[in-house]
Amino acid sequence: MKAICLLLSVFSLCLAYLASAEAVENAVPQIFKKYSTSCKELNPKKSGVQKIRIGNDKIDVYCDVTIAGKGWLVIQRRVSVDTNFFRNWTSYEEGFGDLKGNFFIGLRNLNKIASLEPQELYIELEDFSGERRYAHYDLFNVGNVYSNYSLIQLGKYSGNAGDDLRYQLNQSFSTFDRDNDNSTLNCASRYRGAWWYNDCLHSNLNGVYLDGGYSDSELFAAGIIWGAFKGYTYSLKTVNIMVRPK
Repeated sequence: MKAICLLLSVFSLCLAYLASAEAVENAVPQIFKKYSTSCKELNPKKSGVQKIRIGNDKIDVYCDVTIAGKGWLVIQRRVSVDTNFFRNWTSYEEGFGDLKGNFFIGLRNLNKIASLEPQELYIELEDFSGERRYAHYDLFNVGNVYSNYSLIQLGKYSGNAGDDLRYQLNQSFSTFDRDNDNSTLNCASRYRGAWWYNDCLHSNLNGVYLDGGYSDSELFAAGIIWGAFKGYTYSLKTVNIMVRPK
C-alpha cells in the first residue's frame, strides 16, 4: 500500500513538472518598450503624432520637424475656427483638441515637460496674407499647480515678431473661471481667452479665432493677438507654439 502511494506521489510530481515546463516553453516573453522623453530625443524623420514618456506617464504629442528644424514638441496650435479656446480652468489644465489640428497640450503636461530639463520656446505666427513671423526664447519654464502654472522663466528673445511674451513673465495662468491676473478686470473674460495675463496683455494666443482685421470695439484685443506683429484689432490665422530641450 505504501509503495502504491509513493508511486502515485511521484507520478503527480512528474505531471506538475511537465505542465510547468510546457507553460514556460509556450510563454510569450514580455517586451518592455523604451519611450523617449522628448521629440528631440525621439528624432522622428517627419512631423506627426508620437508617444513620449514624461515621469511615469506616456502621452501622445505632436513632433514638428519642418517649422524651425528638428526636435520640436508642439504645445499649442491654432489653424481654424473649429475649436473653441474660450474654456474653463479644468479644460486648460487637462488639455483639449486634436493633435493634428487645433489643440492645447494641457498645463499639467506642460509643467511636467518643462520640469524634466531646460527648454527653449518657439512661437510661429501667420496672418491671413501668408506673412509669417516668429519669436524664439532660449529658455522657458512653467510652474506647477501651486503657482497656478505661472510663466516662471523666459530667456533671451530673438526673432522678427516682437518680444510680446515678456510682459506676461512671472504671471499665473488665468481662465474666465480662475482669475489670477494683476488687473481689476477679469482679463480672461474681457479678452475671451486664457493666458498668462498681467494687466492685461501684449499677446493673447488663446483668444477668439476671427478672420483677420476687425473693428468691433467689444473685440479689442480679444482675437488671436500678438500686438507687435499686427496690433490689437487683428486676429492671426495660424499659431504654433513649440518647446524643445536645450
